[in-house]
Amino acid sequence: MNELVKEYTFKVVEAGCAPGSGRYGLQVNISDDISPVFPYLNALLEYTRYDHQSSILIWRENDRGYALRAHEIKIVRAEGIDDPTQASGLVGEIVERINNVWQDRTHITPRFAGKAPPSVMDIFKLLPKINCKRCGCSTCLVYAADLSEGKTKLESCSVLLEPEHIEKRQKLVSILTCASH
Repeated sequence: MNELVKEYTFKVVEAGCAPGSGRYGLQVNISDDISPVFPYLNALLEYTRYDHQSSILIWRENDRGYALRAHEIKIVRAEGIDDPTQASGLVGEIVERINNVWQDRTHITPRFAGKAPPSVMDIFKLLPKINCKRCGCSTCLVYAADLSEGKTKLESCSVLLEPEHIEKRQKLVSILTCASH
């Protein structure tokens, strides 16, 4: 088996961006350099920030944030990390994912640039702008921001399904689809 991540340790750490907030995450220290897998992960993930020169890959998924460096993985918003079994399981999942992508890399075209989401304003311009809150957001602008970051789905806005908004919906589908490929 051709594993990239063979040995690692992890610990619970306070969120560096909000010291004293009581928010914690996980820091995984890896003995081997994992940066060779970054372009392959970047090719498979949506909305990433990837700096090939500095060997940093950042993305959000399932309300968690991931930051990978050559010998380190940080996971923020890791629910249940106070339970050692859940923390270990979460670390095991990301390690397994990295190793699986590494093993399958011959079938993946690497991508050396991040994939930026469409701008909030580009999305907002195409929304109904009625602030009905049916999507679960307080305003259409908040919904546009959440949509841009992948925190919500286009289907959450039921107003876009109405006949008078179908053209705007089609344009949204187009810009959101282009951003993820």
